Amino acid sequence: MPVKKIPSSEVEIGMFVSSLDRPWSETPFLFQGFLVRAQQELQQLQEYADHVYIMVPDDEIELRALPADRTPTLPSTKLLHQRRYEIETDFEEEVLSSKGSHARVSLLVTEIEEIVRRDQELLGQRLSEPIRLMVDSISRNPDAYVWLTRIKHFDSYLYRDALNSSVWAAVFGRKLGLPEKDLQSLAAGTMLMDIGKTALPVELLYKRPRLAPEEWELMKTHVQKGLDMVSGSHDLSPDIVAIVRTHHERLNGSGYPDGLKGNQIPLFGQMAGIIDFYVAVTTPRPFAKTISPANAIQMLYEQRNRYFDETLVEQFIRVLGTYPTGSLVELSTGEVGIIVSQNPGARLKPNVMLLLDPNKQPYPAQPVVSLTNYSRGADNCPVTIHKTIHEGKYGLMVGDLVL
Repeated sequence: MPVKKIPSSEVEIGMFVSSLDRPWSETPFLFQGFLVRAQQELQQLQEYADHVYIMVPDDEIELRALPADRTPTLPSTKLLHQRRYEIETDFEEEVLSSKGSHARVSLLVTEIEEIVRRDQELLGQRLSEPIRLMVDSISRNPDAYVWLTRIKHFDSYLYRDALNSSVWAAVFGRKLGLPEKDLQSLAAGTMLMDIGKTALPVELLYKRPRLAPEEWELMKTHVQKGLDMVSGSHDLSPDIVAIVRTHHERLNGSGYPDGLKGNQIPLFGQMAGIIDFYVAVTTPRPFAKTISPANAIQMLYEQRNRYFDETLVEQFIRVLGTYPTGSLVELSTGEVGIIVSQNPGARLKPNVMLLLDPNKQPYPAQPVVSLTNYSRGADNCPVTIHKTIHEGKYGLMVGDLVL
């Protein structure tokens, strides 16, 4: 089911809250997706949020179109627009050629936690080559790595979050025209930004639906714990350390640990905060429901100029596309598919892998079609996306898919 935004004062016991109007990781309600059961929860919701998002029994999702022209709110920086990237390889070709490097980066994510748990020094040289290969692939065609990450299985949500964040960071930086060296720092920093959580009690990380005040204070210490871990490594760049320090800071000063405001937060820290939010609400967890990428886009858009810089939010939304890669969609024909890649200049017409026919029966071959030229019926009517659907509907699980 999609979500509906309502004032926190209108929440009632029995409603299912999918998320808040601020990043969930900055409140005691750590995991989006909980049933309101008590008056105390109502009071806390009103204390931490002006609005909340509740699940509603309607499959339609209203999508906002971004204005074509925007006045930038982010001050100019020498980092931006240094390079113009083009799609250099076909999507399927890039998926095949990057599977090996993707497996290597996936293994790196799990190795990092093991290194930290053994109190070994986290060396930047362990990260440099796998991260470089990932950035090379994303530079050529970002959709391939996004797709491979979307269908990757992990035993721990921390691993999946780390990989998702790293990939989206490189894709985001590519959109902003950052040079490849900075893409590598951005990807490495976001991979490590929540590494301090490995030093927290496992039961705290998996507790739901909300933390007691003392538990919440303990959870926030993951930033300093992570900073201690990366600061001890002599070959990690200052940009990587800054991401770990500032990814929970927010534009209006409501973040932590230092309550930084506006441009006190470095560019990479601001970018990491947006990515952290998006990944947190859209990545599957065993103990919490996720929201669809389309709903996450709406929520990010509504948080611009409050928690996140407006220009960065709008650029990230353009990176995602109206229908982000990995989104499950139902077409105007009744067919069901998953977005596998974008068509530049045609945000409403991505490339879709068809999974179910109009009768909701599986397609044996799972063909990939481009909605720029896909039509069906006696009148050869163009096929469009009717709505997005949530993982699990019609028994579809993204992690079970292959290309």
